[in-house]
Amino acid sequence: MHLTGNRRHSVDAKLRLKLPADFRREFEGQVCLLPLNGTLYGFTPEGHAEFVAGFFPGGFNPRDREQEARRRLLNASTVTVDIDSAGRICLGKVPERYLPQLGDSRQVVVVGNEGHFEVWSEDAWRKEEERMMDELDRLLYE
Repeated sequence: MHLTGNRRHSVDAKLRLKLPADFRREFEGQVCLLPLNGTLYGFTPEGHAEFVAGFFPGGFNPRDREQEARRRLLNASTVTVDIDSAGRICLGKVPERYLPQLGDSRQVVVVGNEGHFEVWSEDAWRKEEERMMDELDRLLYE
């Protein structure tokens, strides 16, 4: 999977977000949503498992309490939602405490980031874009 680009979208009154068509093609009817870093990450179920495994470079040790707590937190914070026939996912299934990070506006930006997408509030994305552009040389060449 190779998701790229960013697109502005509206979230409807029922908190449904229509995924960009090229993103939808990469998913087989389900998206795992993980609130992280002030945004929502969207993975395929397999991509989510790979992402979680990445937190354990030496492999997961079930006898290590810290590793078990980290894995539990990542999995318990993830909500798997279906993509409906109109290509929408229901953000309303994400616990309310994570939705304020998307802002009060119903305008969001869906950003492709290789093996997953991210859902940002429009304001937060604008600030992140500005920050990245201000640091472009350092981000690309250090």
